[in-house]
Amino acid sequence: MIIREDLPRGTLGAQIAHAARESCTQFKIDHSPLPIHVVVLAARCETHLLELEARLRAGGVPHFAMREPDPPLNGAITAIGLPPQPKTNLKKFLSSFPKLKEESSYVQRQISNS
Repeated sequence: MIIREDLPRGTLGAQIAHAARESCTQFKIDHSPLPIHVVVLAARCETHLLELEARLRAGGVPHFAMREPDPPLNGAITAIGLPPQPKTNLKKFLSSFPKLKEESSYVQRQISNS
């Protein structure tokens, strides 16, 4: 899963949960024959996620783009979920995304602006 790290911490957690559930539902994941490894990667912002979504679509990679309909996000993409698949299928798309850190860049900015 890839999540926007510029979201407030509570929103970030909720979007991770929503994207995980929607991905499992959309891809009908009950008992995958592949081992399921959950990794949360960080996208800098919405634009970063939109670019990834376009690359995944062009590459024919199954994915689910989570869009939050409620204010203040109003339909903005917040996360991308991926069904279980071999890492080799995803490496060229995801190798530039770091793992989500303990504190998102949003939290770090709020602390430094205090």
